[in-house]
Amino acid sequence: MATQENDSTDIEVVLKDLKKINKGSLTELKSFAHPPQLVKKVMEAVCILLGRTPSWEQSKKLLSDVNTLMQQIQNYNKDNIPPEVITKIRNEYTSDPEFSVAQAKNVSGAIWKLCSWVIAMEKYDNLKKSADGK
Repeated sequence: MATQENDSTDIEVVLKDLKKINKGSLTELKSFAHPPQLVKKVMEAVCILLGRTPSWEQSKKLLSDVNTLMQQIQNYNKDNIPPEVITKIRNEYTSDPEFSVAQAKNVSGAIWKLCSWVIAMEKYDNLKKSADGK
């Protein structure tokens, strides 16, 4: 898994930070015809967690209704992430050293917060399974 020493993965902190996202910066992301690779990758991971097809087209649909997107993230059922979803997130996203909050901060103010949420969901799932003895 990517190293996240300085990245906040406390879910309550992450969710609080997400509330501070400038909705204009999220809306701006969807205007990219060819988004930076990390923007694309973070949005694919968000799509996967939200049960959508991981594509830039689906990402733009999510970003077209910022209020609904933020509501879905805030109300996400982190206690019941399907195993196939978390496996895909771990194998294809959070295990990539480039998939980090530090890298995302260099790309976009909004995308780093979404990256932080994806990482927090994956870590929460891992801790929950460890605590449950699975």
